[in-house]
Amino acid sequence: MRVFYGKEMTLDKIYSPWKDSFRLLYTWKAEVERACPESFIEIDKETVQYKLRGKDKTKECFRRVFVSFKACWRGFLLGCRPYLAVDATALNGRFRGHLAAACAIDGHNWLFPVAYGVLETESLESWTWFLNHLKRAVGSVPGLVIHTDACKGLETAVENVFPGAEHRECMRHLAANVTKA
Repeated sequence: MRVFYGKEMTLDKIYSPWKDSFRLLYTWKAEVERACPESFIEIDKETVQYKLRGKDKTKECFRRVFVSFKACWRGFLLGCRPYLAVDATALNGRFRGHLAAACAIDGHNWLFPVAYGVLETESLESWTWFLNHLKRAVGSVPGLVIHTDACKGLETAVENVFPGAEHRECMRHLAANVTKA
């Protein structure tokens, strides 16, 4: 453990502590907006109240982020099929959460990233937040098909945010639902 903590202290001195990285997120956002105008970057934070040695304190904590670069959302609108695959995967590291992504298929049948984000959890609230920002980026696409898996709250969020879009589930989850019946 002494070697581990020594390594952690050295990394903190070289790169600054992990807890300070939240403040750097706003610097990164400003730099992206300067270098690539019309990109969509939204950072959501929450104020947390806690007690320390009998005193009430508050601090701002990172909650979620949404990123869609101009080249990505514009490339989707100008050169991709009206199809979005939306999914998330768990982040297992010092900080927990879910990495969400919305991808399309381009003219060469290759995966085309449209947007990504980090969510605190897969829930109706966080998926609705992500999809609202996605809709702000891509707008209303005629004939849009959204393909998802059976994430908690994702199906309802798709129906609420993109009411005219056709929603499809992946075959693995459809097959699982059929075998349950």
